[in-house]
Amino acid sequence: MSENKSQYMWPATWKKPYVYGSEGAVSCNNVYATRAGLEILHQGGNAFDAAAAISLALAVVEPHHSGIGGGCFSLSYIADTKKTEALDARGIAPKNADSNLFLQNGEVQDEWKDVSGKSVAIPGLYKAIDTILKKYGTMSLKQISQPAIRYAKNGFGVSFTGSITSDDNSVRRKCNLSKDFCRLYLKSDGSSYRFGELMKNPELGNLLETISSDGVEKFYTGTIAKKIVDAINARGGIFTLEDLAEYEPKFRTPIHTNYRGYEVVAFAPPSGGCALLEMLNILENYDLKNMGHNSAQSIHTITEAMKLGFADRSVAMGDPDFVKVNIKHILSKEYAAKRSSYIDLYHAKEFAPDSEIDVKDYPGNTSHFVVMDRYGNTVSQTQTVRDWFGCGIVVPHCGFILNNAMSDFSAKEGALTSQGLAYGNANCIEGGKTPLSSMSPTIVFKDGKPFLAIGAAGGPRIITGTLQGILNAVDFGMMPEQLVRMPFITCLTKAQGLELESGISEDTKNLLKAKGHKIVTVPDGLVLSSMLNCVMYRDGQFYPCATERVDGCGGALMPGGHILLDGICQEEFEK
Repeated sequence: MSENKSQYMWPATWKKPYVYGSEGAVSCNNVYATRAGLEILHQGGNAFDAAAAISLALAVVEPHHSGIGGGCFSLSYIADTKKTEALDARGIAPKNADSNLFLQNGEVQDEWKDVSGKSVAIPGLYKAIDTILKKYGTMSLKQISQPAIRYAKNGFGVSFTGSITSDDNSVRRKCNLSKDFCRLYLKSDGSSYRFGELMKNPELGNLLETISSDGVEKFYTGTIAKKIVDAINARGGIFTLEDLAEYEPKFRTPIHTNYRGYEVVAFAPPSGGCALLEMLNILENYDLKNMGHNSAQSIHTITEAMKLGFADRSVAMGDPDFVKVNIKHILSKEYAAKRSSYIDLYHAKEFAPDSEIDVKDYPGNTSHFVVMDRYGNTVSQTQTVRDWFGCGIVVPHCGFILNNAMSDFSAKEGALTSQGLAYGNANCIEGGKTPLSSMSPTIVFKDGKPFLAIGAAGGPRIITGTLQGILNAVDFGMMPEQLVRMPFITCLTKAQGLELESGISEDTKNLLKAKGHKIVTVPDGLVLSSMLNCVMYRDGQFYPCATERVDGCGGALMPGGHILLDGICQEEFEK
């Protein structure tokens, strides 16, 4: 009798605490940027104002991932018009670029792709911030720039991810190529910043302050533009001042599908959204929930869908301004059923792209964030300089580095990118063209309203990670805190192997081996670069959560300015 009484005196289970709030929420890869977004929401700004502040703050505190020398894909839901719009500011090839840009005597020159001026695409991030702010925002550029300026001038604690970048071979190579790079991102004695040490970038702070007053055109014309062009061309680039002065981001028509009663809206090519939605359409033909989360059968089925999606993407995707992408066919349920029929539930297979989806010529390291506001507006944005610190070229006395996004073009047909992807002619280099990208900002709608805004960083694992995040939410009913922290898998081709994180049992691995999968086990203590960020809206509350794979932080705003941060941490803005 006493044992039974004791059992009821203390509950055996209870709900885990989640960060949530009624006034809006932010999820991104750095706590400083999360605070910047919440600060703007608290000041009365909407999701678009907050997104602009987050984007610029990340440019300061996460220079290894993104910055004003790079670009972005931004997917926005505007509550007033009930429309979703997609802004492509990833950056385009300079006018003088052609298919021979990275070739010498017919051979690909990797050095040119990685660290030369030839690797730089026109930076689009600042134009995106300006466009979104002017079209949807309520605040001025000067207002939303204040957090980023403050971090640059007063300093910020270096993130854990930022502290380990100097161990990477590509970053060491950039240090060896440029004293300016070392001066900007290393301490005065040449050593690396450690996790939590204070870092400042007054040059960038001064530049942001100038542009916040004079306007974004100041970045693309005049003295600053000349410094950018000169820095690029000094290392073999082919830029002109007109490349910057004439650049404008492009609005793309979002793509969508219905997955188990939810509307999933993603970014159109040249992003990774088409492959993501194709995979969802294929998987809708299977009862994943009944198979069980991360069971051998569900992992096998998801893996085969990933391989099918990447096989098709290798030939079917490119900049739709230059090649005709058959999106309607690729995203049809009939096509998904056809591709699904190739899956053998007992054996792993290698897949070739479908013969009907080749594009036709027309005649004639990354950071993701999400913000939702109390009005129903939503932004899901992925921004990047591509590699850690991009190409490593520093714009003198301006405090930022430039991207190497041109490396995502096909240097020549079939050549592997540094991220293990191969493309056909659809992704060849042409002046004014946008390179293909894995970035996949996505919004999932339930009953016509945003339910889950999600996306990721991590090269091709952006697509596979975002896919699993959506499956975890829709098929397995997980909350954000769960769905971003489950063990993840990735598979591009059978030959490259099925990557499995710690947490997948040995029994499950053995069952997958028996099906013919080549297992690539991620060592204990390490994780795949599927770095998800998301916010979920349900029952009048916003639930944010950010990846723990980097320095992610989700934060929610409460009435009166009280904020909750992932952790669980609570603090209030100063009165």
